[in-house]
Amino acid sequence: MIVPAPGHTTGSVVVLVTVRPDQRFAFIGDLAWQLEGVTHRVQRPLLMRILADSDSARIRQDLARVTALSPYMQIVPAHDARGYDGIPLLVPGRTTSRAS
Repeated sequence: MIVPAPGHTTGSVVVLVTVRPDQRFAFIGDLAWQLEGVTHRVQRPLLMRILADSDSARIRQDLARVTALSPYMQIVPAHDARGYDGIPLLVPGRTTSRAS
């Protein structure tokens, strides 16, 4: 499922992916640059918000929504490698998970 999240840039989206019923991911792009942005509902520093975000109020709203999803799915920010742990890798002939 693709959900609009235009606070960072006009066309930004969050992509929700279900691999199995017990394995779901929310790829949040630049909504938060690190996992702490979601777990602590913290926006980027003020200067970065001024330079990089198109709508700070929308970012806060979308962060709240993603935070509400976090108990049900793995949140994957674009710039935090920790978020990629556990995402299945496509290997010819089999599927594996990334090592932690």
